[in-house]
Amino acid sequence: MRKISRNRSVNSIFGNVDDLYLFCAVVEFGSLQAASRQLRLPISTMSRRLNALEERLNMRLLEKQGRELAPTESGMRAFHLLKSGMESIETGFAQLSEDRQDVEGKIKLALPYNFYRGFAEEVVEQFLTRYPKVQLDLVLSQEQIVPQTDRDLLMTFDLREMEGMIARPLFEANHGFFASPEYLARVGEINQLSQLREQAWVSVDNIVDLPIYRGSELVEVLSIKPKLVVNDILAVIQAVERGLGVASLPFRHIKPEGEQNLVPILPQYNRSKRKAYLVYKQRRYQPKALSLFIEALLEGVKKIQQDPIYRR
Repeated sequence: MRKISRNRSVNSIFGNVDDLYLFCAVVEFGSLQAASRQLRLPISTMSRRLNALEERLNMRLLEKQGRELAPTESGMRAFHLLKSGMESIETGFAQLSEDRQDVEGKIKLALPYNFYRGFAEEVVEQFLTRYPKVQLDLVLSQEQIVPQTDRDLLMTFDLREMEGMIARPLFEANHGFFASPEYLARVGEINQLSQLREQAWVSVDNIVDLPIYRGSELVEVLSIKPKLVVNDILAVIQAVERGLGVASLPFRHIKPEGEQNLVPILPQYNRSKRKAYLVYKQRRYQPKALSLFIEALLEGVKKIQQDPIYRR
């Protein structure tokens, strides 16, 4: 390999690579002052180096607009050409830095209890065994806990109020309608969709308008009146087994015939699939512990989806 002299590698016709980075930072952060704060460099130093860069290129990259510097047309074109390269350099150095560090830090995961018992418990235990310096704060709750920091995770079916977040699909939950034999003995046979509207419902949330499908065809949006709302699917199942009402239940929680006090209702119909997501704040560089934990959770979901009951 040909050896390049130190002076030539650093001081090309474009100047020091840092000068190009400074220029991109000014455009990205919107002003010289904002870039100065982010990079912790004096404004005078940045101005001097940017002026020298323009002289070497014989090109005006930035111009005064009010009190701030804004990219010229040539400057904006240069920014778009250089941006991906600067991001690649940043990513490379961040990865090198992480490779030298142990996986450590604190992570917070909020998820429903049944998600934890269903698959996350094993993932969590294996992850903490593999990375003993990681601290995990688990919040088992059906309530929405919007991620506040770059180390917060949420598992949820509900993406309302999650604008600006990353939402990674976990799985889809297929639902059917169920009641207990005792409940059906009380209210009589249910063989029409219209009859569902009049039933006592047990629900896991306050959603009262259910899209009803026959196969992939939407046939009706059913408005229901929940008699009981309890934010845990296992509690919903127990209430239905005791004859309190009917419910839309995910097939993955339905055991083989005879093991639960449940009877399917109108099996030719189904509620729209519910999609579960893993939600976290958007940022350019994720903490290493968080990135590894996210991948471990997604891999854990893949394993359980191999079970035929998840594809019903």
